[in-house]
Amino acid sequence: MDAKNKNPLSLVDDEHSALVARAAKRIFRGAWVLGVNTCIAWLMFTRLRTVGFPSSEFSFQLWFEFVVEVILPVIGIVLEIVSWKFARWVNIGCFAVAGCFWLSCAVWWHSDPFFGVLLIIAIGLLVAAGLTAVVYRTTASDPQTFISR
Repeated sequence: MDAKNKNPLSLVDDEHSALVARAAKRIFRGAWVLGVNTCIAWLMFTRLRTVGFPSSEFSFQLWFEFVVEVILPVIGIVLEIVSWKFARWVNIGCFAVAGCFWLSCAVWWHSDPFFGVLLIIAIGLLVAAGLTAVVYRTTASDPQTFISR
């Protein structure tokens, strides 16, 4: 008999500790998504309000920014809460797409006096996407990942 079978409670302890570890990881990931998505959605909505959104005339760029930088992070929070399997893609993807959008704007308008602001927003969104990807990877509840650590 191996060491695990000698103690009849070891299997229960292992299942309990695995359950607690999964719950802690899920709570941490949920708190991260809630904090980061709320912060970025609020900052971007505040920024959009300074340019007259939504009372201004229809502008594809402003509506694109609103959907990608405000609506998708809020949807990402909801998807994370209900444990939808594509929540990871939404929560990382919305920041990656928005960051690439701002980076392309910074490159396109490199002679603009606000080039630095565009670049800072782009880098901030790409860093948020990268950190969220790291959080998702470290809090994965895949049993193989859990056993191999």
